Amino acid sequence: MSSIVPREQLTPCGYMDILCCNGYNTKDVVCVTANGDNNFIDEGIVEGSLLFIDTSEKYQPGQLNVFKFKEEVTPQLKLSRKRISGTTYFGKVLMSVNQNK
Repeated sequence: MSSIVPREQLTPCGYMDILCCNGYNTKDVVCVTANGDNNFIDEGIVEGSLLFIDTSEKYQPGQLNVFKFKEEVTPQLKLSRKRISGTTYFGKVLMSVNQNK
């Protein structure tokens, strides 16, 4: 069985404020827009980049992990290579797409 999905089937979709893509074999992949402090400019992740996050992946030190905080209001996400105290692990970055011109 092939896991390759034609690009035309990877259409954007959304739920509340989280973007995702149809066509993956998993419902665990979400897409968010990066905004904030540009700490990961060396990785090509700048404000406005799209981050595809696999919420089923386990935390991996040194990798681009995503953490969630302020759950009682609209959740805010933070990208980090190490654990951030006071946050909940959200997932691991699969891909970043820089959409700046």
